[in-house]
Amino acid sequence: MDPALLNLEQEILRLAAAVGLLVLSAFCTNLLLLPDRHRHIRLPLALFFLANAIELLALPAAYLLSEDDPRRLTLAFELAEVPLTMVQPFLLWLYVYRLTDDPTLEPIKPRWIWHGLPVGFALCVYLYILLLPAHLLARLQPGSDDLTVWQIVALIGLYVVTTLFYVLVPIYAVLILRRLRSYRSRLKDLFASTERRELTWAWWLATVVLVFWTFNIIGIIASAFDLRFPGAAMFDSLLAAILVRYLLMWSIALWGLRQRPGIAPPPEKGPAKTEQMLPIRKYGKSGLNDTRLDRLAAKIEALMKEQHLYLEPDLSLWDLADRIGVTTHYASQALNEKIGERFFDYVNRWRIRDATDRLRNTDATILTIAYDVGFNSRSSFYTAFKRELGMTPSQYRASG
Repeated sequence: MDPALLNLEQEILRLAAAVGLLVLSAFCTNLLLLPDRHRHIRLPLALFFLANAIELLALPAAYLLSEDDPRRLTLAFELAEVPLTMVQPFLLWLYVYRLTDDPTLEPIKPRWIWHGLPVGFALCVYLYILLLPAHLLARLQPGSDDLTVWQIVALIGLYVVTTLFYVLVPIYAVLILRRLRSYRSRLKDLFASTERRELTWAWWLATVVLVFWTFNIIGIIASAFDLRFPGAAMFDSLLAAILVRYLLMWSIALWGLRQRPGIAPPPEKGPAKTEQMLPIRKYGKSGLNDTRLDRLAAKIEALMKEQHLYLEPDLSLWDLADRIGVTTHYASQALNEKIGERFFDYVNRWRIRDATDRLRNTDATILTIAYDVGFNSRSSFYTAFKRELGMTPSQYRASG
C-alpha cells in the first residue's frame, strides 16, 4: 500500500475518533450540569468531560484554521492538552471522593494545595510557551540546532509535565481504590444490604485506568527503545489506542451519569439525628452508661426476635434507631460495645438464622428463601451464608 495513502487513512481515523469522543464528552458535560440536587457531586465529572472535550478540539481545529490564522492561535489549541490532561486524573478522583462522602461524619478536607500543584505547573508551562516570541516558537523542536535557553526551558517543561502525568495516573487510581475500600467498610456500619451502594463500577473504572496507563507506558518504552517482542505492534497501534480510550470514556459516561451518592440519611429522619452520627467506636462523650447500653441492646435483640425487623430488605441504622427511639449514635454504640457486631453483620446473622430454619423445614427454593429473609440478591445471600456457616445453602439443605 502507498505510504502516503496509509498515512491519510490513519489521519482520517484519528480525526473521526477525536470528533466522536468530542461529541460524547460535550454531551456528557451538558447532562451532568443539568439542575439536580446532586449536581455539586457531579460537577467534577462534568469538568472532567469538559476538559476532555476542549483537549480534543486540537485536531479538528488544525483542519478548520486556515494558514492565515496566527501561529499562536493554532499552538494554543495544540498545547491545550498540557494543562487539560494533567487535571483529568484529579477531577476523576474528586468525583469519586464526593460520591463516597459520608455526611454522617465530620468532613476531612483534602490538602488541596498538593492536588493543585501539578495542574498549576502544567498551566505555567502552557502559558510560558504561548508567550515566547514568534521566532522562538517557529524553531521549538526537540533536536533542533542552536536552541536558546528559553526554548530549552520550554522543552524541559514539556518533558517534566509528561513524566508527571504518567506518575500521577497510577497515584490517583490507587487513591480511588483506597477511598472505595474505606467507603465499603463504612457502608457496613450503616446498611444491612450494601450491594446497590458499593460502586463496583468505580472499582472497575480504576482498574481500567491502570490498564490504560500500562498500555501507554509499554507503548512509549517499546517505541523509545525500538523493542521487538510478540504483540509489540499492538502497543504502537493507533486503532488499539483509540479502542482503549473509547472503552475508558464510555465506562465513565455510562456509570457516572446514573450514579447517586451511596450514603444519604433518609430526609424524613431529620437533620438532628444525622448530626449526632459519629465514627464507630468513638463514644467517649456519649453519656450512656452500661445499664442504658444493656437496655438498648436488649431492645435491638427483641426487635429482631419478635418483630423480625431483619426481614426489611433496605433496613438501615436510621430505621433501627427510629424504632428504638434513640439516635443513630446510640444505636451503633449499643451494637458495637454490647452486641459486639457491626450493623451489617448483625442483621445478616439474623437473616441466615431464619434461612437455615426455612431450608430445613420448607420446600421453598433457595432464591425464594433468600428474598424472603431480606436479601436483595442471590449472590449476597450465598456470600453471607457461606461466611456464617462455611457451606452453601444447597450443601446445608443436603446435609439435613
